[in-house]
Amino acid sequence: MKPITLRCSPLHLATSRAVITCVVFVLALVPILLGLLWSAGNQQQQVVGNLFYLAALAPAMGILISILMLVIVLWRRSRPVLIVGEQIQLISTGVSFPLSQLAHLQLYSKLGQGTFLVLLPEHIPERIGKDSAAFLAAAPYTVRFPEGPKPKPFEMVELIGQRAPAISVDKLGTL
Repeated sequence: MKPITLRCSPLHLATSRAVITCVVFVLALVPILLGLLWSAGNQQQQVVGNLFYLAALAPAMGILISILMLVIVLWRRSRPVLIVGEQIQLISTGVSFPLSQLAHLQLYSKLGQGTFLVLLPEHIPERIGKDSAAFLAAAPYTVRFPEGPKPKPFEMVELIGQRAPAISVDKLGTL
């Protein structure tokens, strides 16, 4: 059976603030770069032309760096945060355990922080609630949904529930 992977959706990545910022930055620097290159090519004196070419390095490097940073940001955001197959792997915390040990799921939201899914194995008795000690005990087993997740939180709970029908699920709402 194909593993369930939680990651940011490609559509959300394509319309993210990082992509828009990079596009605006590149569109602002391209005319400057072309103007400097055109001016360098039309100079009578070779020294002045070389200075224009030297000046053209700044916007060229700006474009190169912004595209490189965009690639790095998109690579980081497109990586999975949770993989559920025969093993459950929480990538951010490094926790991994067999799907057969999964006993409890808890889905909740925190205002301004996002939506979280807690995947608790049989040997963890704590449950998320008002008690802050439970948040600390369950922290290694907690996954924060990325912006624009694929699948969505309730879909993820359903998909995991289909793979492990004996688990209990708490949909806690906003805490």
